[in-house]
Amino acid sequence: MKVLSKKSVGALVALGLIAGMGSAVADTTTTPKLTIAEKAARKAAVELYKAAVVQYKSAITNYRTSADAARASYKAAVDSAKATRDAAIKAATTADAKSAAKSAFTSAVSAAKATKDSAIAALGAKPVAPTKPVQ
Repeated sequence: MKVLSKKSVGALVALGLIAGMGSAVADTTTTPKLTIAEKAARKAAVELYKAAVVQYKSAITNYRTSADAARASYKAAVDSAKATRDAAIKAATTADAKSAAKSAFTSAVSAAKATKDSAIAALGAKPVAPTKPVQ
């Protein structure tokens, strides 16, 4: 196997760099200017977008507030059911009483979840952000 000298490697690298350089050519096409009608259409689209953004922010705030209220109600119901279950288990003297307390807790949580889910479903689909107009 033949070993290349440092001079040979340097010459090959320099030759590759010189051969790889292209001449820079500027694009000679110009962008056409917008007509008055196109400018007006863009301005109208931007105004519609701004109005849609304001409407979206209001709608998403209302949606989140209502959904958060449903979730808070669910959490309160579950916390109450836990406290009731714990008190009933502590006071229970038989296995049947403990089992009844646990099943009451399970049914209370299921009812609270159903209430939360129906409240969120009643809100409808989550609002979708408007898309920006094409520039």
